[in-house]
Formats: sequence, C-alpha cells, structure tokens
Amino acid sequence: MKRNKYKDYLWYTALAVFIICVIEGVFFYHNVENPFLKVTLNIQNAIKAYKIDPDIKQAEALAYMQKSGGGIISVIITYVYCLAVIVAPFCTVGALAVLIKKPASYVRGFFSQRNKKHVLIIGEGKYQFAFIDGQVKDCRVTVIVSRMLSEDTKLKYINKGVKIIQKYGDMSIETIFKSLDIRKFNDIFLCDESAIANIEYLKSLSEKSSKYSDAGNSAYQQIHVSSADNSMAELIRQYYDNLDTKLFDLDIVDVNKMAVNKMYKEHPVYIANKDDNYDVHIGIIGFGDFGQSSLIQGLNMSVLSADSKICIDVFDKDIDSIIGGFMKNFSVDALEGLKFIKEDIYEGKSTGCYELKMPFNTSPDKFGMDGEINIRFFNTDATKLHFNKIFKKCNDENPFTYLIIAMADTRSMANTIIELKQLLYKKGDTCINIPVIVRVKENNDFASIYGEKNLYTINRDKDIYSYKSITNKEITNEAKLFNHRYNLLYDVISGYKKDKNIVVDDKFMLEIENHLKEDALRIEKDETELNNAWHKMSIFDRESSIAQSLHQDVKRWLVYDKKAYSLKDNKEELERIEHRRWNVFMITRGFKYEKAGKKDLYAKTHPCISKWEVLKVEKPDTLEYDYTPYYILKVNK
Repeated sequence: MKRNKYKDYLWYTALAVFIICVIEGVFFYHNVENPFLKVTLNIQNAIKAYKIDPDIKQAEALAYMQKSGGGIISVIITYVYCLAVIVAPFCTVGALAVLIKKPASYVRGFFSQRNKKHVLIIGEGKYQFAFIDGQVKDCRVTVIVSRMLSEDTKLKYINKGVKIIQKYGDMSIETIFKSLDIRKFNDIFLCDESAIANIEYLKSLSEKSSKYSDAGNSAYQQIHVSSADNSMAELIRQYYDNLDTKLFDLDIVDVNKMAVNKMYKEHPVYIANKDDNYDVHIGIIGFGDFGQSSLIQGLNMSVLSADSKICIDVFDKDIDSIIGGFMKNFSVDALEGLKFIKEDIYEGKSTGCYELKMPFNTSPDKFGMDGEINIRFFNTDATKLHFNKIFKKCNDENPFTYLIIAMADTRSMANTIIELKQLLYKKGDTCINIPVIVRVKENNDFASIYGEKNLYTINRDKDIYSYKSITNKEITNEAKLFNHRYNLLYDVISGYKKDKNIVVDDKFMLEIENHLKEDALRIEKDETELNNAWHKMSIFDRESSIAQSLHQDVKRWLVYDKKAYSLKDNKEELERIEHRRWNVFMITRGFKYEKAGKKDLYAKTHPCISKWEVLKVEKPDTLEYDYTPYYILKVNK
C-alpha cells in the first residue's frame, strides 16, 4: 500500500505543478499576439520547469506581478508558481526513480540469484504464492501465471529474482513450453488445485521431455505435484504408474505431510518414554491439514512395541465438519468401528466425541493388528474453558507423551500454550517434560519467548514450503538406500530359504553383513542402480519405503539406545513390531484384510493385514521379511 500511495502522490503533485505553470503562463504571456505562440510558450515553460530550467524565472514572475499591479489572486498564483518551480525537479527525479525501479529490480534479482538451483512453478491456487515465497530463498524461480498480477506483486517478486511468464487466455501451455528449455530446471512444481490440470501439465511436460530422451538429459527430471486430497492424489498415482515410459521422476507433494515427516524425525515420538513404558499418547490441538498429517504419520512413528497402546486425542471446534473427510484415509469399513459418545463437561452440559478403536469387535479380521490404537476426536474449542477440563481429564487418565498445536490463530495459540503449561506441569517440575510442537505462520521463536526447552516450532516458510522441505531429498535419499538394501536382502534371504531354514547365528549375520558391505562399496562408486530401482517403483511403493525408512530411527532407539531388545534373542518380538508398523501404514492408506493370494491395489485389500499369530498360520513364508529392517540396522549402527 505504501508504494501505491507514493506513486499517487507523485502524479498528483506533478499534475498540480503543471496546472500552476500553465496558469502562470496565461498571465505572463498575455500580451503575446500570436495565439499559437502563446500556447506553445506556455506549454514549453511548464515542461522545462521539470528539468530545472523554466522560461519564466522566479524573479521574472515576481517582476511581472509588480509591474502589472495584479490583485490578491495574481499575488497568490505568482508565489505558488515560485514554489511549484522548486517542486517540479523533485517530481522529475521521483518519476525517473519509478521508471528505473523495475529494470533495476531485474538486475538486482539476477545477481542475487546466481549459482542457485533453477525451479519452475506452474499452476493456480492457494499454494502458488506460498510455493514461490518458500523457494526464492534457495532457488532461481520461474513461474507461469494465468491470473493478472498487480504491478506491486510483480515488482515484489522481480526484486527477489523471480522470472514471471504471463499465460494469457488464448495461449496454450504447450506454446509457453516451446519457449522454455525444460532441461535447465532442477525441479518442476505443479501446484494447481485441480488434479486434472496438473495431469494435463504432466502430459505436456512428458511430450516436451521426449524430445531430449535420446540424449538422456531429462530421464530423471524431478516433478513435484502438490495434492493434499486423497482422491486426487490417487488419480495422479494411477496416471504416473500406468505410463509405459517414465521420462521423469514424480512425487506427490503433500506439503504438510513433508513437514510432519521432518518434525517426527527431528523430534521423535519416544522422547518422553521412560523405563519400560512404550505407550504413546499424542494430543493434537487444531485439526486442519497439518493436524491430520500429524495423526496419520504419528501412528506409524508411535509403534514402539508390538503390544503397546497408542492413543491420539484430537481437539477442534469444527470436528463435525472435518471428521468425514479425514476418515477417507481409511477403508469405508473402518466406519463400523467409529462411535459417537458424549463427554461430560459439567452437570447438564456435554460435548460430542468420535472414537475409533482398532482392532474393533464388529470386524476384527478386516483390520487385525497387535496392540491397541485409540483415536478420539473431541468437538471442543481450545479457547473455551471446557477444553481445559477435557484436556486435563485425558491427561489424568493417560499422561500425554507428545503434543502438537496447529491452531490457525496465532493469538489463540499463544494463550493456549500458557494454559497448557499449567495443565501439563507435574509437582516438582520446572518445565514441560514432553515435546510440544507449535506450527506457526511467521518466524516466531516461541521456544525462546516461553523459555521451554521442550517447545519446538514448525515454521511455514522454513519447514513447510521451503525447497528442502518440499523436495524432501534427505528423507527420500535415505528411503532409496533402504529400499535398495531391502531388495538386496530379499533376494539373499529368498535364496537362503530354498536351501535351508534360516537360523540367525553369527555365521548367517556375517554373510548378511558381507552382502551389505560389498553393496555399499558398489553404490558409493555408482548410484545408478539405486536410482533406477527407485525410478521403476510405483508411487505407493515409494511412500511405503519412506515410511519404513523413517521408522528405522525408532528401531535404532529400541535396540541400541534403550537396549530394550536384542537382535539375537528377541527376533520374533522385533518381527512383530515391524509387522504392526506395516499394518498401521497399510490401514491408514485405506487397505483392509482379505484372505487371498496377494494384495489388490484397486480393491485395497491385502492378505497380510492381521495379527502376528494369524500371519504365522496363513502366511508363514512372509515372516522373515519383517526382520529385514533389523539386518540393515545392524550394518548401519
């Protein structure tokens, strides 16, 4: 707004100066007989005033006024003219500053973005500007826009080195692609709210990439498609997985999911688990996209033992309108286990609560798993007093071990933290003794403000929309390596099982270690095999590998840090932990159990979604593979 007002004031002042100069000229050139000359001299004087050289000097104007013996109006006009002559050059300087500001911004933006990665952003919607703002710090951004941006918005992004390509209504995206060298972009982000539009962009990019495929320049170009909707994400998965030739690598970006993965990696769920207690109790205040992603991934990362209880309590004033969309993460049959109960607040007053327990009695086979999962969705406003009572009751029943605050309003969130400090304190404590994660929009350092050592922040630009977070390369590369080693050991174990029963002794472990060490040396020299294997995988299998790889930190904590299990003496118990984690992952991706020969990706059924004892009877040949992550863990300890 300040820039707009400055421009307006500048033009208004320049116009006023021009009018005053013209009025003065009317008086001064009154005696010129030639009308044409009278007009041109007047205009010439007004124009030359802007370059500090008016034809009618101030002294001449004052002398003319005295000579003509004008009245009060003439005096006023003359003195105002003298001031206008002084102001006019400043109008000129201001106008020049405005004119050169845009070219100067191009130059400044160019030099500030040198030696950075090139990225291309395509698509309309609520995420477009968030993507741009998050990328400009680390990348040279080119963005294709269909809407008409204001001059202020353009200048803002040009200053940051953003190249803006305007797509008009009569232009096709193919026309724009023809003018771009797609190969120069390290990453391409598709952030349109319409999955159909993103798929059309993918088709056009694929056609463009095919021209360079012979030279091998674009075979593994990274394309990231933003989609937080499960149905739309599934549509994009199917499109990509059904391509005969994949000329690019595609990953589906749920920005909140990426940030949540980073959150659990940096601040593990098990931080507050002491002694022999492996139960997890997570509280989520605010159930928007970030809160929902926190719940889904939280279930995967909360598997600390095969028989522990995982309880997640959700608090949101709009839970009635949210719960339906969230439950689409599960199979429709999961609704059989969803219950609505009344939670008493005080005498005569109660609030609604949806509860989902797994496994549940009505269909124990469809979602069979070891241990117990209990998710409660409380319809309550964190800014109201009754929230405190419900939260305290939940904490008294089973103390929270992890807390996530993802409220939309910063002020309400700040007040809630103050209240939670009181509710979470135990006698003798000097600070909150569980991790509390706060999702913030601005660069607010809540941790230092509140002085809590266990209070951490997830910042929107830094941890959600940044290049590092969206591309997820660190987590993805770990998953690539894990997947490669898992496949290697799968082949080794399969071959071993044909000849003899597997006995996890020193000789067998030495053989496994040798295979992995030899492979590590080979991968260190050339990662082509690793990348090719990942490139050929379906999107779903990649997501499964990422989830499995992320849980390696939990396994490492259990085996080496906490020393709760021995790789040699607790083989079956460790297998049960991994099987339970896998069950949780599959169920939260919409799968259910079906007694069959193999999984069905379209019906979303799998014969291994069951309790461990059932698996031992129905699928005994799969048991050994649940131990494979621990082989990898031993070599990488």
